[in-house]
Amino acid sequence: MRSPFFSLFFCLIALTTYAQKVNYNITSIPDSLKQNANAVVRLDQMDITIVSQRSMNVKTQRVVTVLNDKGLSHIDAYKHYDKTTSINSIEAIVYDAAGNEIKKIRRKDFRDQSAVSGSTLFSDSRVVYLNYTPISYPFTIVYTCETETSNTAFIPRWYFLSGYNASVEKCILNVSYPSDLGFKKKEFQFSGYNIKKTEESATKLSYIAENILAQKSEDLSPSSEDLFPRVMMGLEKFHLEGVDGNATTWEAFGKWYGDKILTGTTTLPEETKAKMKALVGDEKDPIKKAKIIYDYVQKKSRYVNIAIGIGGWKPMLASDVDRLGYGDCKALSNYTKALLQAVDVPSYNTILYGDSEKANIQSDFVSMQGNHMILAIPNGDNYTFLECTSQDNPFGYQGTFTDDRDVLVVKPEGGQIV
Repeated sequence: MRSPFFSLFFCLIALTTYAQKVNYNITSIPDSLKQNANAVVRLDQMDITIVSQRSMNVKTQRVVTVLNDKGLSHIDAYKHYDKTTSINSIEAIVYDAAGNEIKKIRRKDFRDQSAVSGSTLFSDSRVVYLNYTPISYPFTIVYTCETETSNTAFIPRWYFLSGYNASVEKCILNVSYPSDLGFKKKEFQFSGYNIKKTEESATKLSYIAENILAQKSEDLSPSSEDLFPRVMMGLEKFHLEGVDGNATTWEAFGKWYGDKILTGTTTLPEETKAKMKALVGDEKDPIKKAKIIYDYVQKKSRYVNIAIGIGGWKPMLASDVDRLGYGDCKALSNYTKALLQAVDVPSYNTILYGDSEKANIQSDFVSMQGNHMILAIPNGDNYTFLECTSQDNPFGYQGTFTDDRDVLVVKPEGGQIV
């Protein structure tokens, strides 16, 4: 009889032998995958395990052969974290063109810094990223990472092709989830790609894609999101920063957002309310009153991003914006809403994707979406939309950052796509 020690030793030898068989030699890549490519993704695998409404584990393995300096951006060896998301492990191994290991990069060798922009006053979001300078091209990086989070409002989106001028040899997505959380998914642009759904059940979803050729970027090309295959995923019962959420319908989601996130944020000092009433005077027309208030907000406030804890999604108090004179898109929109309430003009927080490359809130996929907030004022059968972060936009002006796209208007009775 073989001893447990012998069995363990045999397994270790087998695993080591298997690992050595992985061939990262540049010559093993088919010529078709090198055409128009600055990088070849040899393997891109993500294993998402949704343990419960308040727990999600994500394992990532990405093997990328970088053919030239323009392919460095396709390595994607970085991970965000904060007080609700922890990085259990992260490392990378570098191989030369012949597939020989030349460098192992541990967690301590990754850079760790605050993930804030120049307009951000404070954020508790941080990012760990690899800043590797190669000695020659081509080379291959094997990047692995594992994270855990209590936030299940945002299940990572999956992109079978991450961008232009990169090909994919193999791409794998595995998702497991409890059957009672209302897991859902939406597929985009699968036609014409070698993508197979290998499993779909009440608790599991898996895809595999192979040999996706690189797409050449051209001037005025559409966003890659509008052309390349991807999958959105979400839960009807999710968790966000200590608050359980409901995304069964847009009405239910909007009601949850209004009741659990926005409630209690529009209180203003009595002297500010009196000042707004004095500003509008005897004016009765709601839109004309809104113009006066909008002008006041533009002159008084400026845009500063604040994203700490649920502050990334919950507006700072209108009373604080009134006192300090600054806020982010949520805070300034909410502050304007509070000022309008003081003069009896109704308005609604409105969530959308703000970008010059137009993107809609997916109306048939109820979930946490959007990256920007504006304000909607009822105007007959339509709305007048206000961009509250600008100090010089004309009243009601919608530029290329927010125009011509589906948005979510959050009303007291629930959400509505318009």
